[in-house]
Amino acid sequence: MMRKMTMGRRVIPAALAVSLAWTVPAYAEEFVPGPGQPYDDATMARIQDNVLEYEEIGLLVDTYNPTLKNVKDTYSDTKDDYKDVDKLKNQIMEGSGSLADQAGQLSGMAGTFEDLLGYQNMVTPGTYAELVYSSEVLSQQAEQMTLSADSLSAVTPEMLKVKMVDSTRAALVSGAQSAMIGYKQLKLNEESLESGLTLLEAVYQSTQNQAANGLATQSQVLSARQQLESTQATKLTLTSSEQKLRQTLCTMLGWKYDAKDVPAADLTRIDGMNPEKDKQAAQDNNFTIRYNVLDLDNKDAGSVEYQNLQRTIKQEKEEVASSLVNLYNDVLQKRNELQTAKAAYELEKTKMETAERKWQLGTIGRLEYMQQQNSLKTKEIAVKTGDLSLFQAMETYDWAVKGNLSLSQ
Repeated sequence: MMRKMTMGRRVIPAALAVSLAWTVPAYAEEFVPGPGQPYDDATMARIQDNVLEYEEIGLLVDTYNPTLKNVKDTYSDTKDDYKDVDKLKNQIMEGSGSLADQAGQLSGMAGTFEDLLGYQNMVTPGTYAELVYSSEVLSQQAEQMTLSADSLSAVTPEMLKVKMVDSTRAALVSGAQSAMIGYKQLKLNEESLESGLTLLEAVYQSTQNQAANGLATQSQVLSARQQLESTQATKLTLTSSEQKLRQTLCTMLGWKYDAKDVPAADLTRIDGMNPEKDKQAAQDNNFTIRYNVLDLDNKDAGSVEYQNLQRTIKQEKEEVASSLVNLYNDVLQKRNELQTAKAAYELEKTKMETAERKWQLGTIGRLEYMQQQNSLKTKEIAVKTGDLSLFQAMETYDWAVKGNLSLSQ
């Protein structure tokens, strides 16, 4: 059977793990899966069609991600042994390894993105930061599992589930979403590079012709060739990055063939965002706070440990509230950036219409016409990139409300 593929502490204040815009579909309660079949036939058919769809990422992680499977298996093996602390410590230590491996894959992907930072906006700092953050979230989850095992004295199955399964799944899903958004970013960059290469090839050819007629120097020819070769080299780096990111998605999701676009940013979602109203849900859902609240029940009321943990929980709730405001402001900033990009694109379309008329009348040359075409394409890609960044910022906010917000406490 073929299967398909499609920070912790903060690295950049607005760069937190992206969130699910759609929740994992609910399945009929009467459905009883057979052996090895986690979902009904229709759902299984959807996730086995070798087409990666953004809203299916959660399903794919649940079904095919080896790290989540290992963590779930470890939890299943340990949840009934929670009173045997030594045995539990050993099993949790063993279960953190695969999570660290997954973090390493995303970290490696972030490294390839870093090579493209600053070159004609091939990779935006936000996109790079999201991958860095997602890899660090996974790495921190593995580290926290190890640290929790080291300091384990009392734990309940509920605490174990929050620490091992719930938070790990959220980190993996958000990491896969970040990877898919990064993949889309690379595809947009490739489209922009191809347009630029067409223009640079024409410029190089024209400069050579001018030099032959004594209208350009050899230094100008060399400069045109170097710019062309530099862009060609960047194209190769971009292609290599796409392949690596594709392989990362293969590992995380079992994806094998085509990937559909990331959904367009729905501006109406912003109307439903309210940091003050969403604060309570974000605090109640936060995995770190949930774990600590459960741990509070294990401690003697009035003890120093109890009082310290109470203070920690209070500080964590304050941090969640503050972070949610920052994330909301980032959404608004990204919306403004998108509106600016759209305005610039509309202006460029007007310039293109003028260039079309001049080209038909023969009043501008081929290179000038191609330059205007490339400028229009650049503005078009900027709109698409802006839309992608806004979508990612909204996902980030939603994930924080759903609990996947790492705290510094």
